[in-house]
Amino acid sequence: MKVLLFPLILFMGLFSYAQDKIVKDDLLYKVTYELEYSPDSTNTSHKLHETMWLYLGKEISRFSSAGVAVEDSILTNRHKARKSQSNAAALFSQIPKTKFHYIIYKNIPENKISYVDKILKDKFRYVESKALFDWKICEERKQIAGYTAQKAETSYEGRNYFAWFTQEIAIPDGPYKFNGLPGLILEIGDTRVHYSFAVKQIKKIEDPVTLVFDPKDYIDTTKEKVEQLRIDYDRNPFAAFERVGAVIEFQPGERERMLQERREQLKKENNPIELKQ
Repeated sequence: MKVLLFPLILFMGLFSYAQDKIVKDDLLYKVTYELEYSPDSTNTSHKLHETMWLYLGKEISRFSSAGVAVEDSILTNRHKARKSQSNAAALFSQIPKTKFHYIIYKNIPENKISYVDKILKDKFRYVESKALFDWKICEERKQIAGYTAQKAETSYEGRNYFAWFTQEIAIPDGPYKFNGLPGLILEIGDTRVHYSFAVKQIKKIEDPVTLVFDPKDYIDTTKEKVEQLRIDYDRNPFAAFERVGAVIEFQPGERERMLQERREQLKKENNPIELKQ
């Protein structure tokens, strides 16, 4: 298979969000979580793992897989340093593989969440309120990573969750979209044990990195459209390339074989963290 041409972006109905402007903030802490999840709802004993990173700033936070964070860093540094093609290839080979391509920014815009998904070369974004969770704080406590953690419960998008947060780190944030407790979430998982995040490290960044978020870098749309774009791409990435003008050459039977392999794989990836109601 050979891709001969990469085109310009895919255009669609766009709109902008109120208070949208360039945002800058110093990232002061890096929290590492291990995500354990069951991709196949028909075989929940099969577990996969990914390393996820939450960067905490003075006002905003950024959450993604380690793979996406490393790729973003390499792309930024390559652009600044104008790395050679051979050096860039070596750098990209070091990127951790990931099944999760989203980035979640909390407090961009203020009191909102910006969810970003990169498909091909385009970055699509939808915005929703931070106030997604109705927490019930419980009396139960335990020690996690040297901190006293307190239990809380909530429900979100078809799943019931239990969380453990610590007021010793009075930052109302956590992995994925979770936020709003009076302290950092150290652990959170759904009651069916399909998805769980567990803290592995909390590290102060000695030389704070400045995060710059420019709304012009993103295509603003709705949650439903972002989800459908991701589904369409995962089902048939070749069609997504062709819709934006790419020319792909296949050997006889290669396209059909690869699409069939993809369909079989997707049958085992049927258990998203957000379930349809």
